[in-house]
Amino acid sequence: MYLVFLPFVWWAAAITACAIIPDQNFIQILETLSEKLEQPFFITYTPYTFQCILIFTAAYFLGIGIYESQKRNYRRGVEHGSAKWGNVSEICRRYCEKQYTNNLLLTQHFRMGLDGYKHKRNLNVLVVGGSGAGKSRTYAIPNIMQCNCSMVITDPKAELLRKTGGVLERNGYEVRVFDLINPETSWCYNPFAYVRDDKDVLKLINNLIRNTTPKGAQSSDPFWEKSETALLQALMLYLLHEAPPEEQNFPMIMEMLGSAQVKEDDEDYQSPLDILFERLEMRDPESIAVKQYAIYKQAAGKTAKSILISVGVRLAAFNLKQIANLTCTDELDLYSIGEK
Repeated sequence: MYLVFLPFVWWAAAITACAIIPDQNFIQILETLSEKLEQPFFITYTPYTFQCILIFTAAYFLGIGIYESQKRNYRRGVEHGSAKWGNVSEICRRYCEKQYTNNLLLTQHFRMGLDGYKHKRNLNVLVVGGSGAGKSRTYAIPNIMQCNCSMVITDPKAELLRKTGGVLERNGYEVRVFDLINPETSWCYNPFAYVRDDKDVLKLINNLIRNTTPKGAQSSDPFWEKSETALLQALMLYLLHEAPPEEQNFPMIMEMLGSAQVKEDDEDYQSPLDILFERLEMRDPESIAVKQYAIYKQAAGKTAKSILISVGVRLAAFNLKQIANLTCTDELDLYSIGEK
């Protein structure tokens, strides 16, 4: 845009050069320039023409640079702010996806697209309401029926399953239910299916200990909990490294605990579990399972028996046939969440 005015700059430079006469002062040059402007298009080339054009051009672009560097968006007329009441339709058009099912439904008239990268907003939602306020009916169920992604749903009353399970299956979903209230109709869940290495075993045991310790219980002596942890680590690591996949489950842990016997009056007695780990030690002395079992075996007979009882009580639920069947294999396939 600024190049349009460049010919005028050169014209001004050329006519100024015509007004410059040697040995004249500034006032005389201005008087001569006034005379030249009476005939603005009568321009002749002088020794000063090229110099004036360079000076005027440089000054012109310098002025442009100063102007651009100081230019600001002052937003004339909105000095006191431009806030106004929002319009639901306008905001919805800004954040929603054209495909209706590719949206998170927030209200009857407002929805937000699932592509957070596109609209730069997160999709975290907190719904607050008392019992019977309509959280499921007005928010959870409509969004489940969008059928637009993999979903993990906590459903204590099985209300959502009854109302939306059929819709999900008709739309190609594979509905998997983990039900501890009616385990005979539940899909099976085996934590061992998600154990990949020794560190995962430690995490699994820590979670097991925390979730089977009564709330508010405090122990002044951490010895018993640490001893239980060592024994559980030995058993789980043995199954992880030595047992076939179909035997890597908590019912097998309970069988191994059942074969662990301690006789207080006979320190040399070897239970079937002792023999099992002794054979493993002969094959692999550096086995981590053997090392953890050796820690447990350092306890005296009476102490070792107390440790066995503590572990047995902690895992007593796995002796129930329904729970044993529920955890003997894995059907949930949690790794597939988000993949289909």
